[in-house]
Amino acid sequence: MKKTKRNMSNFKELDEFKKLEEVKELSALWFSLPQAVRFIITGGYNTAVGYILFIAALYVCGKSQTGVQAALLISYILSSFNSYLAQKFLVFRTRGNYVKEYFKALSVWAAGYIINAVLLYLLTKQLNIHPYAAQALSVCCVTIFTYILFKYYSFRRSAE
Repeated sequence: MKKTKRNMSNFKELDEFKKLEEVKELSALWFSLPQAVRFIITGGYNTAVGYILFIAALYVCGKSQTGVQAALLISYILSSFNSYLAQKFLVFRTRGNYVKEYFKALSVWAAGYIINAVLLYLLTKQLNIHPYAAQALSVCCVTIFTYILFKYYSFRRSAE
């Protein structure tokens, strides 16, 4: 009976080793992608999370101009931490500086928020575009802005 348990233990170790190797292969594949591509993919995930939060908050806050702006603020706040970690570890691969980078990222998001809020106002109030579509359009503009500032400001690596 002991021999069978030992063989089972060896199979578990082999399975864990195979899983670790698969993770290493996926990691190597992911980081072989250009940084801008990783940013777009990760940003797509982060944008989807933020957009879902925006829709949920809009449902709660209502579709008045105040409700739209409140929903935008809520979605930005709730998605910022998830986005920071994804950008740090999956895109820019920086080490340390958690607090400094997070506050730099927050400043970029604050600027992005202002741009987003102005665009959302213009699109919904001036052009009468539905808030869902207006936010989707705004996100495209803000994405380009945030990538540039993340790369050269928030997650900039020191000269080596």
